[in-house]
Amino acid sequence: MRLLLAAALLLSVLTPAGASGVLIVTEELPPYNYQENGDAKGMATEVVQAVLEETGVDAKIEFYPWARSYRLAQTRKNTLIYSMARIPEREDLFEWVGVITPVATSFFKLTANKEIKVNSLEDARKYSIGVSLENVNYLYLKGKGFTNLELVGEDLLNMRKLAHGRIDLVPFDEASFYYQVRRDGMDAAMFEPAYRLEDLSRFLYMAFSKSSDPDLIERFRQGLQSVKDDGTYDRILMRYSLMN
Repeated sequence: MRLLLAAALLLSVLTPAGASGVLIVTEELPPYNYQENGDAKGMATEVVQAVLEETGVDAKIEFYPWARSYRLAQTRKNTLIYSMARIPEREDLFEWVGVITPVATSFFKLTANKEIKVNSLEDARKYSIGVSLENVNYLYLKGKGFTNLELVGEDLLNMRKLAHGRIDLVPFDEASFYYQVRRDGMDAAMFEPAYRLEDLSRFLYMAFSKSSDPDLIERFRQGLQSVKDDGTYDRILMRYSLMN
């Protein structure tokens, strides 16, 4: 009996957020969500943290590659994921809490490559496009019938491939793209937006796994609305706009 109790206690310690507690998952997507000296940072992260404070929920934010976070948010009860675009392909896969940040997405190309011209989504079919596994850009373009997609596991790999001319285009959030290439030591002037993807230029959300407790989901929805009503949300967004 003592061995069983000890094993149960050890399991509760090793399991993230416990077997039934709230787990929050995300990826490295600065300036929205990223880690700095082991601490969760970023504009979207601050909104999530404000909601946690408002609801009184104690939960740790875990950073994983997007594909792993995405799987956890589809398979584990009481799992919250952010920052995620809300597109038709995802609509029924999650319980949506609400908007946490605005977002703008464009195809990026090398500034020096004057041969690449994209004036419509159809024009992009002529070029090789770098996308990441389970990323919204991949799901969106795949849903539009694109077959010229080169798939990798991490966003930064696509930026490096673009820098070396191994692919022609990378669809990505505009603020995050420039943030990440600078952090990787690349000259941001090497790249320029070629075409704005309006369908993906709206908002990023937080959402729960479908199996999550309905009361918990509603608690977070109300918490998010409260931080918007009291001005906390606008103050977070304003601070980051001034920083950029």
